[in-house]
Amino acid sequence: MQIRTGKYFSNLDGLRFISFLFIFWGHSLDSENALVKNSELYLWIKNYVYILGKTGFSFAFVLSSYINTFVILEEKERTGTFHPLKFYIRRALRIWPLYFIMIALCFIGFPLLKSILGEPYHDSTPWWPFVTFTGNFYLINHGFPYLPAISVLWSISVEEQFYLVWPWLLWLFDKKKLGLVLLLITGFFLFTWQFYSKLNIFFHTLFMLGDIGIGAFFAFLSFQPNSVVFQKLSSLSKNSILILYIFFITSILFYHPIFENNLLPPWLNLCFERLTLASFLGFFIFEQNFCSYSIVKWGNFKRISQLGLISYGLFCFHEIGLLISKRIIELCGFHNPILPELFLKPVLGFILIVPISAISFYYFERPLLELKQKFYGK
Repeated sequence: MQIRTGKYFSNLDGLRFISFLFIFWGHSLDSENALVKNSELYLWIKNYVYILGKTGFSFAFVLSSYINTFVILEEKERTGTFHPLKFYIRRALRIWPLYFIMIALCFIGFPLLKSILGEPYHDSTPWWPFVTFTGNFYLINHGFPYLPAISVLWSISVEEQFYLVWPWLLWLFDKKKLGLVLLLITGFFLFTWQFYSKLNIFFHTLFMLGDIGIGAFFAFLSFQPNSVVFQKLSSLSKNSILILYIFFITSILFYHPIFENNLLPPWLNLCFERLTLASFLGFFIFEQNFCSYSIVKWGNFKRISQLGLISYGLFCFHEIGLLISKRIIELCGFHNPILPELFLKPVLGFILIVPISAISFYYFERPLLELKQKFYGK
């Protein structure tokens, strides 16, 4: 991931792919087959991939917050000012073209395909919440649409809502950046406390304030190379970094006893879980960029970085790939569909979306991304 005229963060594309992979695994085992859903093996694996899926979305928000905050701070430091309108245009060029193609595929292409195949299609999901980037609120009030490829777009709605106000918050708290982080995390706590049992908060923009606040904190820290915290973290030994990775993996493996216990109220357990995992993920971003003794630098893995480069397309298309692979498995008529659903479907779905995402990036997204160069401060 290159931040123009600033640092080249060669390892962040790898982290983008890991974030996507967590989300992909979380969705790949969704099944409607009763035999599969009642399998002990399925239930055991599904438990962990569900946790990874939630963590993947958290990772995506932390990473997005870090990068976009860094871009704003870097432009201001380099030029002495910041242009919100240019920031919005750059965001639109990156997000909107492929997003609206997905909207067209979901609301026009898929019903048309069903009609051509002579298959029934019943989905009353309106298009306007997703066109106006309020799809997350639709999910909160009405549940999941019939087509999973629509529902995954909720996270893009959250990001677009937040980044509409983020430049102005940074301007308002220009001299009190730590206060801004505390404000976001406090808002996250208060919202979770008030609405935990009243609505499905997991798709709400205010529930993401904790992840966004952690990402912003590490971005602010990245601009303080002389601070004690920066110096301490960037000089951590390889063993210390390894211990942090072990703690993170342990928190996933023992998620339920750690984060779903009776020691705290459920809403406070949820806050503790979200901030703990987000802090690990925020540190891993910082570690990849600035630590001298990392165990691994993901930028050294060319294929993973290439997949990270096309990760936005992978995210947008992954439910379509899983839908096609599911149909292929059904047509094969497996007598026992448990293993095909658990292993063949995600592998086949991933194989399907990689070339589609690569074509999308190199022949559609990248030409538009090159236009972003006209909208940076000079």
